[in-house]
Amino acid sequence: MKSIGSTVHDVKQVQNLIMIKFVRPRLITFDVTDTLLMTNLEKHYAEIGSQHGLSIDPHKLARSFKNNFRKLSLEHPVYGKHTGIGWKNWWRQIVHNIFKEQHNYISDATLDKVANSLIKCYGTSLCWHKYPGTIELLEYLREKDLILGVISNFDERLEAVLKDTRIRFYFSFVLTSYDFGIEKPDTLIFNEALRLTKERHNIDIIPQQAIHIGDSISNDYIGAKNANWNAILVQHNNDVIDEKKVPTKDVFRNLQDLKVHLSTLLDKDM
Repeated sequence: MKSIGSTVHDVKQVQNLIMIKFVRPRLITFDVTDTLLMTNLEKHYAEIGSQHGLSIDPHKLARSFKNNFRKLSLEHPVYGKHTGIGWKNWWRQIVHNIFKEQHNYISDATLDKVANSLIKCYGTSLCWHKYPGTIELLEYLREKDLILGVISNFDERLEAVLKDTRIRFYFSFVLTSYDFGIEKPDTLIFNEALRLTKERHNIDIIPQQAIHIGDSISNDYIGAKNANWNAILVQHNNDVIDEKKVPTKDVFRNLQDLKVHLSTLLDKDM
């Protein structure tokens, strides 16, 4: 049977372990698409297609977009940055493929017009909308004097999108895969975020003091974990998440619940 003294010692050891485990975050980065901003792909593609006299089945479109996006990402990674086609032609190819699957008679000239209209729309708030709770979450984190940043697999339009949706000013830096030349989940892009933080704030932040928040298990959650960061998965839909890949405690279904969780961490007396 343990003495009172040894029991007190054990309690202190547990308390010390808890204190060691919890490191107050100093940097929080976000993915953007399907995390802070949403789009209605089927709606915008159908609307812009109809402006050019083309109808499209939205259900076929969604499946076609996923397939073509995956295929072109393998053939021309980082939106074609390293293979020479560039991001605009990369997206033009996506649009051509999607519409030709349903209308194989369409001229390339017409498809170029559709593609250019979509490229323009997806660089503005016409095609991107904030998820409920986005502003409240960012405002709360800014009030806590945390450094906020963006790490996103996106092309050159992201700065314009964030400005047009009026959330750019919350972020110290916006790091895109196209500008950096490397995509998530590569750990190098997370290391670059730490470098940018030091460059702009003259602060050395270790990975354990950083949290990355995103919607992709592989790109965001596992990518950040592999870089020794803390990670949170945001799933606005109700997809079933494999607990072996992502513990339930790290999964949030909306930004309001995420704000509550972060407040329990950040409002602790240290």
